[in-house]
Amino acid sequence: MSSLSRQDLKTILQFGIHIAKIDGDFAVWEKQVLARFADAMKLTEDERAEMVRQNLSLSRGLGSLTSHDAQQLLLKTLCAVAHSDGVPHETELDFIQKVLQRLGGQIFILSKDEWGTYEKEVLETINEVVATAN
Repeated sequence: MSSLSRQDLKTILQFGIHIAKIDGDFAVWEKQVLARFADAMKLTEDERAEMVRQNLSLSRGLGSLTSHDAQQLLLKTLCAVAHSDGVPHETELDFIQKVLQRLGGQIFILSKDEWGTYEKEVLETINEVVATAN
């Protein structure tokens, strides 16, 4: 997945933060998953704080992703975060559906029952991108 940039990863993480907060309950499990992703990206504390403070624009965020691989990783990340606290909340599912529609529906995602596998996949991809960037 060398077609992913560090900025893609940061944008994807911002979407992850957004979906974690969308149901009004920023659960500890969601925070832990996002922290693992941020750790793998080697984000500084300042970068993390800035990402939490920033407001996400769906259109601008999606438009800034540089490749199909980035879009695919975005959806896997959203599913991983939504799944992390046990059961995806309806607002999280609606947001994922909205993102899928905006991307033109060209990306396949697993059924909700299988979203638990995405955390490992996302971490592996982040590690690969970070390793090739160094």
